[in-house]
Amino acid sequence: MGELLLKKHSCKRPVKHIALLFTAYIERPQLIRAKVPILKFRDKVSGVEFDLNVNNVVGIRNTFLLRTYAYIEKRVRPIILVIKKWARHHGINDASRGTLSSYSLVLLVLHYLQTLPEPVIPCLQKAYPESFNPSMDIHLVPNGPRDIPPYTSKNDSTLGDLLLGFLKYYSTVFNWEKSMISVREAKALPRPNYKDWKNKYICVEEPFERSNTARAVHEKMKFDTIKAEFMESWQLLQAKKDLNFILPVRATIQKR
Repeated sequence: MGELLLKKHSCKRPVKHIALLFTAYIERPQLIRAKVPILKFRDKVSGVEFDLNVNNVVGIRNTFLLRTYAYIEKRVRPIILVIKKWARHHGINDASRGTLSSYSLVLLVLHYLQTLPEPVIPCLQKAYPESFNPSMDIHLVPNGPRDIPPYTSKNDSTLGDLLLGFLKYYSTVFNWEKSMISVREAKALPRPNYKDWKNKYICVEEPFERSNTARAVHEKMKFDTIKAEFMESWQLLQAKKDLNFILPVRATIQKR
């Protein structure tokens, strides 16, 4: 999924009016009335889906953080793409419907890759604090991670191994009731005792502003559905050793 971030001076119209300017080029426009309003749409030519928002400074910071994680280890991008397709296929990748946002899913994946006995990726915010300083002037953010080199991991797991391990981790290892996912610290932390974090079914820390990116999951039924999909897919993939049993790849390709 692409993400287009507009600075304050570059767009003065509300996001709900932007779709009217590009109706010849986009389809399926949808306004998500979140903490930061998001305009979702799809490019008619390429089929790429976009989330567009305005004046979202933290979005610029986390975009370059995620991009750097994808750059330093070649397995990061494909495992994230597969997991997002899996989540969408099973109906648990839509914050507007009370399930996980794509951003939360990406953080779930990065957290898992960081916390393996032999990590696939490091904690960039700890290893390169000056490159991801949350108080850095926003105009300097794109240059911050420019010189970070690729990461050499001792973990030689295949993408299939990592996918199975990801599903197992969130089915049987991670404690949803007591823990918070933190990519910033590269570990599971105790849930904060603040108002915004209490009575939340899933807690995923935003790496810069430290809010809960999974606050959209506010119904127990949706939370139970998410956990059930993890468990069922893990058991099925473990037994069958075939991705088609949890994500019909051929059908997905034909649909596109």
